[in-house]
Amino acid sequence: MAASADEGAVDEEPADTDAGAVPAAKPWAVYLLHCAGGRSYIGISPSPHARFAAHRSGKGAAFTRANRPQALAVVVWFENRSAAASMEARLKALARPAKLAWFKRFAATTATVPATLDVGLASLASRRLCSST
Repeated sequence: MAASADEGAVDEEPADTDAGAVPAAKPWAVYLLHCAGGRSYIGISPSPHARFAAHRSGKGAAFTRANRPQALAVVVWFENRSAAASMEARLKALARPAKLAWFKRFAATTATVPATLDVGLASLASRRLCSST
C-alpha cells in the first residue's frame, strides 16, 4: 500500500485503535454526470462533489475534457471501493436507457446500496431495460 505524503516513514497504529482491529472500509460512490451534447459520464469516487469539480476544471477523464460536465446528476453510495467499481463496470456494459433508468431510481435521494450489488441489476433484468426501444 502506498504511503501518502503526510504519513511518516514508520508504520504505527494510532494510539486510540485496537491493534487487532480491521479498519472500516471507506464508502465510495458511483456518480452520473450530465455533459455537453446530451452525453453522460459514469464514474466512482469517495468524494463525488470534489471529483465533479476536477472534471469541470479539466483535470478529470479525457471524456469529460471533450464533453464538458454540466451537472452532477446522481450519486449512489456503496460500502467500499470494490463494490462501487464493480457496479460501475456493470453499468457501463448496459445500453444507455438502462444506465439512465438505474440512476433514475436514486435521483431523488442519496442512497446506499449493499455490497452484493444484486439490488439494482436484478430489477433491471426483470424489467428488460437493457433492450433499446
